[in-house]
Formats: sequence, C-alpha cells, structure tokens
Amino acid sequence: MQSIIKKYIPLNKKIELLFNFDNCIVETVDSCEAFETKSEYGFLVISIILELKSYESLTDAAAFARPKYLNILGIVSFLIDKPIDVFTQSSQSSEIVDENLVFSETKKFIDEDIDKSKLLNQLINTLNMSEDYKISLIFSLFDRWRKARYLEKESEENFLYDDESTLSYFHVLELLSDIYAKQLKKDADELIKEFSSKFNSDILSLNNTILDSKNSETTKLLKSILNKDITVYSKIIYLLKEFKLYNNETIQWIKNLIESRNSVAHGRRVYYNKAIYPVKPFYPLITNELYSLEFLRIFIAKVICSHLKIDLFDDKWNKIKDSFLTDEFTTKQFIKGDKTAIKNLSKEEQKIIFGGLNYFIVSKKISVKESKDIYEFYLKTEIENKDFLASNIDAIVLLYESIECMEEILKEAIINTYNYDCNPHCKFRDMMYYLDYHNFKTPKLESLIIKNEVM
Repeated sequence: MQSIIKKYIPLNKKIELLFNFDNCIVETVDSCEAFETKSEYGFLVISIILELKSYESLTDAAAFARPKYLNILGIVSFLIDKPIDVFTQSSQSSEIVDENLVFSETKKFIDEDIDKSKLLNQLINTLNMSEDYKISLIFSLFDRWRKARYLEKESEENFLYDDESTLSYFHVLELLSDIYAKQLKKDADELIKEFSSKFNSDILSLNNTILDSKNSETTKLLKSILNKDITVYSKIIYLLKEFKLYNNETIQWIKNLIESRNSVAHGRRVYYNKAIYPVKPFYPLITNELYSLEFLRIFIAKVICSHLKIDLFDDKWNKIKDSFLTDEFTTKQFIKGDKTAIKNLSKEEQKIIFGGLNYFIVSKKISVKESKDIYEFYLKTEIENKDFLASNIDAIVLLYESIECMEEILKEAIINTYNYDCNPHCKFRDMMYYLDYHNFKTPKLESLIIKNEVM
C-alpha cells in the first residue's frame, strides 16, 4: 500500500518552489492549516511517498521517510543558501492513499523575485541522470554543506561554532578530493612509468632482454617513494585544477584552510591570556582566518557546483573572487620592484596596496622592515587618501613603532586617519588591543592615545 508523509516548514525567506524527486514532491504554499500562526513567507511542504508492506504501519513510514527527508532538505538548503534543519518548527501528517499519485514535471524556483527555474532544472536533471554511487556522494556533499551552513548560521551572533563550521566546510573538500585522487594517482603512475622507461633505455642503455623487468622494478621503487608526497593539499589542488578554480589566490587560501583544519581537528592547546572584541565564548582554535565564513561557504558551494556541472552559485562566486588578496609571493615581488603611482597600478597591484600588504604584515608573512620602502614611497602622495589610510593603518602603526627615520610622516598618517575618521577599528584603543592580541607591542601608539592626539 502507498502512504504519504507530509512535512510543513515555515519559511524565513521569500521563495516559490515546485519540483519532484525520488518520489518526493516539494512545493511552497501561502498558508497551512497545520499552523495556528501565519508565516510571512509562507510554508515549504515536502510530501514523501512510500510503499508499505501489509504488516508495516504509518509509524514505520515516518522512520523510512527520514533519509528522503534529509536529502530534500539538502537540495532545498543548497538552492536557497539557507540551512533548513530537522529542528526547525514543523508539522507532520501521515496518511494511506488509495490511488497512485501523479507527479507533475513542472519545475519552478523563484528566489526573491528572481526566476532561477533554469538552475533548479540543471540540478534535478543532474540528480536524475546520476548513477546510485554518484547520488550517494552528492547527498553526502549536500549534507556536509548543510550542516556547515547550519553551524555558521547558529554562530552569527554568538560565535559558538565558527571552528566547527570551518571544519565541516573543509570536509566537503576532503570528500571530493578523495574521489578525484584516483585520477591523480593514475596520472602520477603514468609519469613515473614513463620516466622509468626513458631513464632505463636512454641513460642506462638497457636492451630489450632486461628492459621490461628493470622498468617494472624502477617503477615500483619510485611509486613507493613519490606517492608518499601526495598529501591532502596535493589532492585538493588537483581538484581545483580540474574545476578551473586553480590560481595563486586559491592556492594561498587552501594553505590557510589546511592550517585551520589542522588546528581544529588535532585539538591543539588553545589558551590565550588576551582577547579582543567581539569576544568569543571559547578560546578560538583558528586565529588567522584568511576570509570570512560567508566567503568559505560560497567557495565550497562553487566547488560542489563545479563537480555537478551546474551554475547555481556562479553569481555569488563572481562577486567574491575579485576580493581575494593577491598571494604572498606576488606581493613580495611587487614591494621589491619599481614603484608606480597608484593610478597606474593594475587591479592585482591595487589589491596589494589597498589591504593586501597590510594583512601579510599583521599575519607576520612579511616583515615591517621589508615594507619600509613601499610605504615611504606611497605616503608622500597618499597621506590624505582615506582609502589608503584605512586599508593600511595597522602596517603604518607597526612601522611607526619600529622605523625611526620615518617617524614624522607615519605619525602624520596616524593622526590623519583619526581626523578623517577612517580607522576601521573605530578607536585606536581597540586597534592597540587588536595588535597586542597578535603579539605586537605599541608603546608609541599608546602614548598618542594618552596624550589625546588620537582616540
């Protein structure tokens, strides 16, 4: 006999949705009798159709429906970029139906008045055409992403799960990279085999009598040595190359993410005798986060979309990727090169001057002394440029603390930042705490604060 389990979930976002997948019907409605109160954005209704045996009851159906329910939550959460979880206030009804239900082929997805039905079609068609083993991977990816998205949302005001959210997003990369690592290992084996053959024939001049056996011996030896160097980093970078997401900026981010993942996964000692606003409920495991959780969420969603060959997160990805910092190596090469007026800088060079270099100095990837010449050059012309001051004030203060020959111009830049009210830390006192948290001492800045020259 056929039964139907219906889940009714209030929405907190304006969407219209209609599709079916795997004997499930998903739709949005304006009102729902199951709820006494109205929902501003209506309700999501998930209808799960199951075949029950004669000895099974509706209670059994509710348990059988859970995997399908979680899969649908994964699809919908990914579509709307909002985590829908089983703890969300919801209502459920169960019934036996006498007739087989007819599924509509119509697919509709309106997100905040923007028609994204084409993207919904892409996703559902991909799912429908995927083999079972691929489907299990896809829903594993959706589930990891949805959990990370849930933890991120729960941490928006209290920062409770920032570390755990980062780790869950990283799990998606690990899961996918393990799949693509099979091809990576195949490529590696072919290169090793090709090298062994060429070395034995061209260098050792072995003849056909023993060449095959020697090739096999050399290949086996090299594999045992070189394949040990295939790390998590290697697998993820290979993945990004496959998805055409490989560049210096994403390489830098992956390195940072692996550091963050190791900090969380391996539970290193976390005690700090310092704290800065906003204060955290626990000692943070990740202290040098390169980008926000929002950026990480979109990046991981883009990776999933690249695997599925759909365009769902392209708009959000295109908006954030231009914000990525120019990588450390390029930044170091730039500050050592010829100096150029800001108006003549390329887009990448401008990112270095407006925030990138400042980040690397605070994170101690580039020393204050290395940056002396570049700031000496630009402060001559940009000392009243609010954008330049705001994006470099940390580095300017650290230079002020350590480079005596530039003291006057650096002090002027600090005071200008105060007078123009463009300090991103709002108060220099808060900035002093921030730099102290990163183990920089700022007695000269403290003196300016005490004298009320800046506040």
